[in-house]
Amino acid sequence: MKSHRFSPAFIALFLSMLIIFITSCIKDSELEIEEPDIPESDILKLDIPSDFDYETASVFEVNIETFKSTQSGNTKYEIYLYDSKGKTINVTTQGDDGNATDQTGILVDILNNLNHTRVTDDPNFSVNLTLPNYCDSLFIVKNEMGHYSTATLPLTSQKATATFNQEIIRHKSTRDDPTDMLYGVNSLRDVFTVNPLTGERTMVTTMPSTSGGSWACAIDPIEEIFYTVGINYPYRLYAYDINEDSWSTQGSTYYQGPRLGYNINDGMLYYSFNQWVLLINPDNGNMISYYELIGLHELDGGDLVFAENGRMYISCTSGLYKCDFGGGNKIYATRISSDNLPNYPNSLTFDNNQELWWASNVGYDGRIFIMDTTTGGWEDRYTLTNKYIHDLATLPLDETQIEEQDSDDDGIIDFYDEYPDDPDRAYDTYTPSIYGWGTYAFEDLWPNQGDYDFNDLVINYRFTNVLNADDKAVETYWDFKIKNIGGSLKNGFGIEIDMDKSLIDQVTGYNLTESMINLAANGLENGQGKAVIIVFDNAWKNEVAVEFRLIITYSTPQFESDIMNYNPFMFVDLDRGREVHMSNFPPTDLANYNYFGTADDTSDPTNGRYYKNVTNLPWGINIIHDFVYPIEKHAINLGYTKFASWAESGGSEYADWYKDQYDYRNYSHLVSD
Repeated sequence: MKSHRFSPAFIALFLSMLIIFITSCIKDSELEIEEPDIPESDILKLDIPSDFDYETASVFEVNIETFKSTQSGNTKYEIYLYDSKGKTINVTTQGDDGNATDQTGILVDILNNLNHTRVTDDPNFSVNLTLPNYCDSLFIVKNEMGHYSTATLPLTSQKATATFNQEIIRHKSTRDDPTDMLYGVNSLRDVFTVNPLTGERTMVTTMPSTSGGSWACAIDPIEEIFYTVGINYPYRLYAYDINEDSWSTQGSTYYQGPRLGYNINDGMLYYSFNQWVLLINPDNGNMISYYELIGLHELDGGDLVFAENGRMYISCTSGLYKCDFGGGNKIYATRISSDNLPNYPNSLTFDNNQELWWASNVGYDGRIFIMDTTTGGWEDRYTLTNKYIHDLATLPLDETQIEEQDSDDDGIIDFYDEYPDDPDRAYDTYTPSIYGWGTYAFEDLWPNQGDYDFNDLVINYRFTNVLNADDKAVETYWDFKIKNIGGSLKNGFGIEIDMDKSLIDQVTGYNLTESMINLAANGLENGQGKAVIIVFDNAWKNEVAVEFRLIITYSTPQFESDIMNYNPFMFVDLDRGREVHMSNFPPTDLANYNYFGTADDTSDPTNGRYYKNVTNLPWGINIIHDFVYPIEKHAINLGYTKFASWAESGGSEYADWYKDQYDYRNYSHLVSD
């Protein structure tokens, strides 16, 4: 028989494969498994009051007292959440003189936090608002046919009153010249008019000596106030009363910018430099909101203006752009011009015929042009020899008052009406705000103790009530985004509303995929004494981070106070009876009470105690803010450094624990957005 010989290389390969095979057959328990590095947390040692409810919002009663002005009819009030803390920016801005200035400042945001709207002929009224507990003030805008006034209301208790003093609403003066008039300003402190029909320039007045001149101006056509910003620090906001021929210093903007426009739809000045647009309160020069411009090819120079239809246009050295306002404090600019503008553009204004004018300085001469808003094409109109122009604004001839047209005949004029062609709808109110998101965050091991990272199901929400002219809700929009699904359990989500089921006509937009929810014809869950809406029955069958909407219509219009008592809950892993609610919120009629008091749950339904463990920790939190959730198995108090103080104080300390403030977050324990 022939013998077989094997090479040393073959033998070595065979032995190595044998070792791998034997190792793979060893039971897991016999192997040394490296445990993940999970940081220790003292969350179970916190001394939390037994009656603490973990609420991050409360109901405030806000009273408005107004001394009726000379203007008759309805007045529109808009109420915004106020937050004086903002974000720091550092930018370099080029002025109309070509010199660059470094600027640092804090951007704050109010107008993206619209919470409530009311249109009424009653000068004194009250509203109940659900507001974040950290909110220390409200910003209120009163709009009487384009005559705006504002008030900042401190919230020192659950009941607060804002008072607007009596105002005399002036009517526009009558001018002899039957044309619009272009008003201009320059760095020599000149304020002048230009007749758009003839090009004739007329000196009107001289800016205050403290200004150093100006590169930006705008006009409130209702009050006939000419606004301009000085080019000397602190960049004061000046107001010139055209009828009274008088100047006043409104305040300081603390920013240098070449672009300024007035928006008749909100009564604010839009002040822009580089990629930023700041909203300035004309009453005092304070910034109350900001936007970042996205899409400008070049950032220097130019101006901004609002067309009659509310569209904002902006120009810079790269031409003319139309603008769309988006979420997240963004303005998206779309370029209209095919080519860069010649020289250095410094002006932009619409006349009453919606023709767009712009200007530039060529040598020592001011040049005025007409521009096409469709193509960005332009033509030269006038040359003002040896006369600089650094900005233009229009005082239209026939802007005597806002047109009192009511297209849908619901008693709310189109200027106030957010639904001018729908007699059943007038305006919207929001929770938490028009662009803000709240968050529901759950632990899904109930009744067993979780890891308290509150990331097993994280849902963003925004609720919008559509009100009619009688201030009653005809429809409610529930907007949601699933922000995170932790683990593999197939969890569902719903909300019980403390209201009579018969008052809801229809619910649409839910996503039920597991054939486990029994619905009535109107979309409510059957077998419930109260109105219960199941949003989805399996989170995994929904796209993460994609916004979706449920629409609730009512059989008859409802007061907001009767429809906003929400009881949100999760049900765990396709077990409909295994509901997880916020602490001390009762279960629905379909919950399985056999879970209560088992494992780590210490619920006591007879005493109204629900969904807390022995140290009073919950399995769900409602945060009236967007929530950056913790890393898996990293307890919430590790990522949010003030959570423990908030909980142990029963909510009296660090009511804003979840916000992005200095020393509030440890991002090594949080999942970045």
